[in-house]
Amino acid sequence: MIEIPRATLAALAVAAFTLPAPSFADPASDEQAILDIWSTYTEARVAGDAETWLGLWDEEGIRLPPGAPAVDFATFAPGTPERFAKPPAAMEIVSEEVVVTGDWAFSRGNFTVNNAVEGKFLTIFRRQDDGSWRIYRDAFNFNSE
Repeated sequence: MIEIPRATLAALAVAAFTLPAPSFADPASDEQAILDIWSTYTEARVAGDAETWLGLWDEEGIRLPPGAPAVDFATFAPGTPERFAKPPAAMEIVSEEVVVTGDWAFSRGNFTVNNAVEGKFLTIFRRQDDGSWRIYRDAFNFNSE
């Protein structure tokens, strides 16, 4: 068993209580950050910018696409640049609801792709250590087949 001198333990305890805690934004700023993610998401998707789009995801992220099994970030990330080679001409995401609770948030809304394909989504976000938000779970489906 390793023994740690009491003075070392006391110094660590003092340091733990005197270091500044991370300061995160207020709920309105958090909600705006989520809405900004949707703006970046659509811009990146239409531009075919896979790198920016992947940067919106938590490394433990999971997509839950319609009619297919769930797929984790490590699995979908490598093939994303190829899938982004033929981007849609237009995309709109309308978040109708954003709820933030601590380090978690969700957004629910509708999307349209190429002014023709319509669907809905429910996405969970997780706050990162730096205070930013990333997509943690993304479930979506289409309004018609």
